[in-house]
Amino acid sequence: MSAAHFVGAVLPYITGVVFLLGIVYRINRWNKANAGKIPLFPSAAAPADKWKQILREVLIFRTLFDGNKPLWAGAWVFHVALALILLGHVRVVTDFPLLWSRLGLNDARIDGISFIVGGAAGLILLGMGTYLLFRRFVVLRVREISNIEDYVCLVLILAIVATGDFLRFGTAFDLNQTREYFAGLLTFRTVAVPSNPCFLLHFFLGQVLIMYVPFSKFLHIPGVFYSKSLLYQQ
Repeated sequence: MSAAHFVGAVLPYITGVVFLLGIVYRINRWNKANAGKIPLFPSAAAPADKWKQILREVLIFRTLFDGNKPLWAGAWVFHVALALILLGHVRVVTDFPLLWSRLGLNDARIDGISFIVGGAAGLILLGMGTYLLFRRFVVLRVREISNIEDYVCLVLILAIVATGDFLRFGTAFDLNQTREYFAGLLTFRTVAVPSNPCFLLHFFLGQVLIMYVPFSKFLHIPGVFYSKSLLYQQ
């Protein structure tokens, strides 16, 4: 079995199983956590108010903004760019011709928008990730509370972003072939694995990240709903 075949035809299924089992494990741990009720003043007047506060934290990082505005700027831009990249990757797996038709966009137009927005987001993500990593090295109080996982997480993301940017700007990327490949994976059909070495490295690193998510700090994204829900409960 070649490395390309393993990365492209075998590892994706291992990745899916590890990720799903890991998420189930972590959710089970959260549900079993013995967390007491935390009274706050002023408390949320109604469930709607509680969820407004939670969404404020999730969408604009309100607490971080109040505490450290330079860090907030880097972290917020980083997460927005990451969200755009993840949304853009949906088009790599499938497409939405009915939606584009409703919006009056043809294939050439939507591909152009995707290239500009996705390319910009990839470069911004690389820059903000580098800033956050640099900050961990040079700011003493941040370096003192950082552990090896903090560095590994950022380096892994930067490696994925760098290979993705190179794939977008530096190589010939066949979107239709890639869609056929992922359609085959999702329907458990035997398909040809794209031979682009940069794609295989990018995809391999992405799968490592996906398997790592349930067991790492990356799971703060859904975890924040659990913690903030407890914090803002009446």
